[in-house]
Amino acid sequence: MTAWKNQRGDVPVGCLLGFVVLVLIAIFAMSAIPAQLKLGDFEKRIEELADRANRREYNDERIKRDILAKAKDLDFDLPEKNVEIDRNDKRIKIRVHFVQVIQLPGYEWVRPHDIRLERPIFYKERRSAELLYDSSDGFIGELRAGDG
Repeated sequence: MTAWKNQRGDVPVGCLLGFVVLVLIAIFAMSAIPAQLKLGDFEKRIEELADRANRREYNDERIKRDILAKAKDLDFDLPEKNVEIDRNDKRIKIRVHFVQVIQLPGYEWVRPHDIRLERPIFYKERRSAELLYDSSDGFIGELRAGDG
């Protein structure tokens, strides 16, 4: 067998560097993608709660409690003071700010988040009348929305 003249045991350096870069990107993606999916799930839950703000049972305390429960479920370090809810007759504003820590091999990536959401509140006029009763005479009349 004859030896090739140009063969000296060289390793293709460009191929090795490309492989190392590919491995580093894969390691980063394996840590960053689940963190980003968690953040998207958290933002979606905040949007759902803001959309339900026109219901009577969804007061500010319940919305805050549900936001904190979702943050705990997703392992976010979210103090209660960082959830701010401002509501008036027409709009609800929710602001949540926290820091997300992503562990990479040999590095800790700290991502601050400031989620601000503003939604209109639509109160539907109740068509089903609430009946009023007097203890002495019985039925008095109907109370419609806006009658107080």
